[in-house]
Amino acid sequence: MGSIFLSYRREDSEGQAGRLYDDLVAVFGPDSVFMDVAAIQPGRDFRKSIDQSLNSCGVFLSLIGRNWLTAKDTSGQRRLDDPADFVRIETGAALKRDIPVIPVLVQGASAPKPDQLPDDLKELAFRNAVELTHARWDSDIQVLIKALLPQISQSGPKPEPERVQRGGKLRATKSLGVIAVLLVILIGLAFYLRPVKKVVNRPAPPPVETTKSSAAATTNAAPTGAEDFSLVARQQPLADNPKRYTFTLSLDAPELVENIARVHYDLVYDPNPLSLEGGAAPSFSAVYEGWGCYQTVVVTVYLKSPGSQPLKKTFNMCNVLTY
Repeated sequence: MGSIFLSYRREDSEGQAGRLYDDLVAVFGPDSVFMDVAAIQPGRDFRKSIDQSLNSCGVFLSLIGRNWLTAKDTSGQRRLDDPADFVRIETGAALKRDIPVIPVLVQGASAPKPDQLPDDLKELAFRNAVELTHARWDSDIQVLIKALLPQISQSGPKPEPERVQRGGKLRATKSLGVIAVLLVILIGLAFYLRPVKKVVNRPAPPPVETTKSSAAATTNAAPTGAEDFSLVARQQPLADNPKRYTFTLSLDAPELVENIARVHYDLVYDPNPLSLEGGAAPSFSAVYEGWGCYQTVVVTVYLKSPGSQPLKKTFNMCNVLTY
């Protein structure tokens, strides 16, 4: 089965890429989704490593956020105009292979137009795109998965159909019918000729109180302290613009921290939603610059325990904000 290559620009859509990766792995498995060139060994030519991964993939997903087209390097040059840009190399190689290339639009981004792309990427503008929105993420991701399933399943060889002659098939059908009739007759005879046991009246056994097994009730229970986590938010004015702030989000989960794999923050506000990936334990903090707080912040906690479901809570950031 071919794999899925997930291409994204870190400063543009890292949070959505992590969320999409988790959803794809849940369906296709970790061996079927390639997400990041960070796995490339030091000293190896990343262009060759990308080519090797692309050669084995069945579908290429190009995650496009608001800054995918306009992202610039430290010198002020647009990254897409750099022939050595990771995203450009990945996308160009996929287009040359003529495998399914699906633009995945996030953050309300629009599909790029041909005149906005370098020559080797212009073909991307003509590929049908899929949109993933924060409000409809669960339903949107199902649309994408439904589109991926036939592409992935078709990448492997199909077994040859069995060739059965009509006469042989008819004879086999008749034989099965005769066998079925004989089985019914034998079962009927066995039931008719069975020995009859004398029934002796015995007192009914005392009723047994049925109780639910605590083990069964707790089989899929979340770990201790699973619901005991809260959002911590702080703000600090910028030195060059006191009316604008640096906001820091973090997690307070003393009883749960050892079992947390990662944390994701979705800041919900239609004109300007944000999707932030939390940092390392124990605070799992994320930072953004802005003018104010978000009244709706969805915190998703992914646990280390195998098979455990992510924990989600919604907070009003403005109510917990400290200065």
